[in-house]
Amino acid sequence: MSETQARLASLPLFADLPGAAVAALADLAEPVSLPVGEVLCQAGDTPRWWFVLLNGRLQKTVADTSTLIDPGALIGASELLGHHPFAQDILVLRDSVLLRFPAEALEPFLLDHPPVLLALSRHLLRQQATSRPDHAARQGTLALVPASPGVPAATLGEELVGRLGGWPRARMVTEAHVRADLGLNSLAADSDSDSEQRLETYLHRLEAAHPHLVYVADQGQGVWAERCLRHGDRVLMLVEAGAEPRPVPALARLPGPLLAPLELVLLCARGDSSTHTRAWREQLKARSHYYVQPWYGPDLDALARQITGRGLGLVLGGGGARGFAHIGLIRALEQLQMPVDVMGGTSMGAFVSALLACGFSAVEMMQVAKDTFVSRNYLNDYTLPRVSLIRGRKFHQRLQSVFGERTIESLWRSYFCVSSNLSSGEAVVHEFGSLATWVGTSMCVPGVAPPVLFEGELLCDGGVVDNLPTDVMQAMERGAIIASSVSAQSDIALEEMKSSLPDPGALLRRQRGASWPGFGEILLRTATLNSDTVVYPASVARSDVCLHMPVTDVNMFDWKALDMLVERGYQHALQVLEPLRDELLGESREKRLIIENG
Repeated sequence: MSETQARLASLPLFADLPGAAVAALADLAEPVSLPVGEVLCQAGDTPRWWFVLLNGRLQKTVADTSTLIDPGALIGASELLGHHPFAQDILVLRDSVLLRFPAEALEPFLLDHPPVLLALSRHLLRQQATSRPDHAARQGTLALVPASPGVPAATLGEELVGRLGGWPRARMVTEAHVRADLGLNSLAADSDSDSEQRLETYLHRLEAAHPHLVYVADQGQGVWAERCLRHGDRVLMLVEAGAEPRPVPALARLPGPLLAPLELVLLCARGDSSTHTRAWREQLKARSHYYVQPWYGPDLDALARQITGRGLGLVLGGGGARGFAHIGLIRALEQLQMPVDVMGGTSMGAFVSALLACGFSAVEMMQVAKDTFVSRNYLNDYTLPRVSLIRGRKFHQRLQSVFGERTIESLWRSYFCVSSNLSSGEAVVHEFGSLATWVGTSMCVPGVAPPVLFEGELLCDGGVVDNLPTDVMQAMERGAIIASSVSAQSDIALEEMKSSLPDPGALLRRQRGASWPGFGEILLRTATLNSDTVVYPASVARSDVCLHMPVTDVNMFDWKALDMLVERGYQHALQVLEPLRDELLGESREKRLIIENG
């Protein structure tokens, strides 16, 4: 059996076909190796070939929506059978190997081999139904590349392999492994086409044999480091936290931009951080970062979870005092032993999630919330309402006393919060800078507190644009998303005051004890109306679980309802999450994979 025939027969698509049909198909095939950044086709192109992706990763883009194309996929067959041009652009995300077949041979071949036609049809339908969006966690190959000298990349690689299931589910590949198996000259910079093909075939067989492959570069330069970058579905740049930013030679030598997501891993003592985190991220164009104490088990566990899409993200929405229910959710997560790896939110959700990112427990959060919103009133520095009802200075000072000088990038657990740009009408995601400042900005309800001036633009409560920012969490590709909403679509309807005629003065005749909305609540509802109605359904759809907290009967400024709201949030979260715990943590999925692999 030829190498090409063996590759075809190993794919689920062709595994059940008669050997003669696979052999005939192999005679038509031509192996093609494409480097990262290559354009396979563009929308409007007439297909001249159809392809089977053997290994690597492609990206299909249609109308600004991207999906990943995984090994085993067909490209171009549906266009040829339907006699229409490509409707999408297809880009090579990492070095890939495909088999290509001439367009003119497709229909005659299928007429001669009906089982292949049936298999192709079934596969195309399945492929269309299961194509996954570009924000889905990319699993498969991981590249570890040192960005500063002396980083023990191989040690981290071994630790991650163990946490990815160990042999044979995961395997580490180093330059020494390749040279031992293929010869000392297998990675020479001037390798000929035969040597290159041998190397690609070798790496393809490894990727086919192991669900997780960890490519480890001993240093951030050289041919092997470049190869690791070009073969990684996800790239981890390893840095000693105290090292100053510097260029990484292997990145500079790539023929085009790195398209796989790059993330920064900073190695430092537990509790420390780095003054260079932001500079490193900007230097490397890294989308996120992790802190790891070498070789502290819980840190490595958290890293392994997140880079394989088994982490847990928590998104908390805004809603004034109702946001205290989020503390009950965190209490339930603690009881269920569900560790949150990355968190963020808007307005009150930004405040509570920031406390979680700082390491506060649910009990400690209740005390901080009580001291901030119940025992003392930090929202009473009223001013002439030319811009807002209050100056907001007392509240910002209170946040400074709670969070101190912490910066968002120094937190050991990833955190973000969202504000709204009144100048542009867009959401602003805060991943760097003073934690107290940006949490306070996310809580500046227009009309109640003055907007924050930053770089010539006015920023205010994040709920104006996005009250439940699951889109930010989804883009991080860390794993399951739990969202908690404390808003409602019919917040301030007054069912008890129905009238057949409009009554402009109804609220001015409020009776004692009536639970009618006050000035602040009307402002908050007005500010978040679009986000809570138009944007909200999409926010919910992006989450794996969205908790609609049973708090809509509580006034959004009823701070004294703290204890009751926390208890409601706790009971509701426990009821919803307990049956889903293993699924959300990926434990049931991992068990199934182990059983299936014997």
